[in-house]
Amino acid sequence: MNAAAPPQPAAVVWHDAECGGYAADLPTWERLAAEHDGPVLDLGAGTGRVALHLAARGHEVVAVDSDPDLLATLRGRAAGRSVDVETLLADVRDLDLGERSFGLVIAPMQLIHLLGGPEGRRRAFDSAATVLGDGGALAMTILREPLPPSGVPAPLPDVREVDGWVHSSLPIAVEVGPETVELVRLRQLVSPDGELSEKRSVTRLDRVDPAALDAELAACGLTCSRAEPIAATDEHVGSLLVVAQPTQGGTDA
Repeated sequence: MNAAAPPQPAAVVWHDAECGGYAADLPTWERLAAEHDGPVLDLGAGTGRVALHLAARGHEVVAVDSDPDLLATLRGRAAGRSVDVETLLADVRDLDLGERSFGLVIAPMQLIHLLGGPEGRRRAFDSAATVLGDGGALAMTILREPLPPSGVPAPLPDVREVDGWVHSSLPIAVEVGPETVELVRLRQLVSPDGELSEKRSVTRLDRVDPAALDAELAACGLTCSRAEPIAATDEHVGSLLVVAQPTQGGTDA
């Protein structure tokens, strides 16, 4: 192995370091999957944090992501755990699943905030609505408003070690604007021989107003059927679970 390069793709390691340890929402997805008959479509599945959890509990899962490295890692982990997860390389805003239908479509963590504003969300909601079976539901989490003001986050760094390579992701600033939230992280990489490299990473999230979200869902023939909070943890802010189902009688939009 070349000691000058980490053993895993950067997208995989940073995704795992920054997202892989979050588990506060897993009971919610498990409960929703049990409530709805049919396969689960996991949007923005990454390396399989939710998909593998549900598959291990006997649910049929199709995992969608736009990053091939993340999906390759997911497939490897599924094989290692002897569970079946089908993967699909696609943009969740432009899904083409033919005649397939799903009992539950989920969008965990901040996916809804990463779709490029109202138009991107509309495309994703349209795609999801077309694959919902009878009694099916689209479930998503959004950041709870009002958001705290801009400042320096309190959490400790997310740290992951892979074959002697240490990856540390430290949140150093949150900048809350009227339409977006920027999370600034300092990503530090320490090689097995102690060499340190670092760079800043900025994640830009769209702010999503729940009332505006209702209107966006309605335009895609979906109606919010329930909303419930998911509590904050020491490392992650609280979120709001929103569950939407096809509107009776469809939509004129």
